[in-house]
Amino acid sequence: MRYSETRKLLGTSIEITVISEDIKTPERITYVFDYFSSIEQEFSRFNPESSLSLLNKHKKMSVSKRFLEIMNISKKMYDQTNGFFNPLVSVAKLGYKNSFGTGNFEQAEWIINTDFESIQIEGDMITLQPGQSLDFGGIAKGWSVDKASSLLRLFGYDNFFINAGGDIYASGSNEEAIGGWIIGIENPFTEEVIASIILHDAAIATSWSYKRKWDIGEKKYHHLVNPVTSGNENAIISVTLISSECANCDGFTKSIFNAPVSEGIRLIEQNGMEGLIFTSSGQLLYTKYLQEKYDLEFVE
Repeated sequence: MRYSETRKLLGTSIEITVISEDIKTPERITYVFDYFSSIEQEFSRFNPESSLSLLNKHKKMSVSKRFLEIMNISKKMYDQTNGFFNPLVSVAKLGYKNSFGTGNFEQAEWIINTDFESIQIEGDMITLQPGQSLDFGGIAKGWSVDKASSLLRLFGYDNFFINAGGDIYASGSNEEAIGGWIIGIENPFTEEVIASIILHDAAIATSWSYKRKWDIGEKKYHHLVNPVTSGNENAIISVTLISSECANCDGFTKSIFNAPVSEGIRLIEQNGMEGLIFTSSGQLLYTKYLQEKYDLEFVE
């Protein structure tokens, strides 16, 4: 039996689908949604009372174990990507200060300190430096999908699918028992599905610049900020990555997005992932073993 529910959380639509004969499944799905809600309450930069907002305001605060966990994951990814992933970049400075749905974009003027190495962590105490504000928008959704997947496994489920606005974990298979879950690959220029893959016990995430975008005056912006240049003019329009963990996919897509096109595929393969890249010029690139591992099939 298929149990499926979708709710609006973390600034996106989250879908949870479980294939099970267990009549307790709906209430367990509700429990997982409650967990997503608790993550939003702790890490939302739009909630002035969230732990993230309070730390950014006061610069020094005791935080939870999971706050420290996401900090440690961010630090590891910062090191792995040579700084191309950095939760200190500020999309708010480019006008994305309020929830995207408000449509209220106004460029801000302030000095940003992106020196991630200077953040101090002592026990459960985090100290930010002047000019520093954390934003886990580049990794929190993927990380929360991993946490939700672990909860469903603890409940004993093997066949389930979690989609948090394109950050996906697919476990086992759907009710058709095809060996996994069919995932569509979107053409960023037409927003139509041009290919599919079959995902089994793996995560996939996509970052793109063609959906969350806005204008301020005559200047165009999107939500993916290059931490090296603090701008967001890119030669890549979308990146899709497949890995064992969604947090890994989520964070690395931003890093690949901001790296030179010539380095993109090499960086993906070097870090043990598969994926594909659409460049802004219309070129499609994908890793050597993507087709073989995940039955990549293009729509005719």
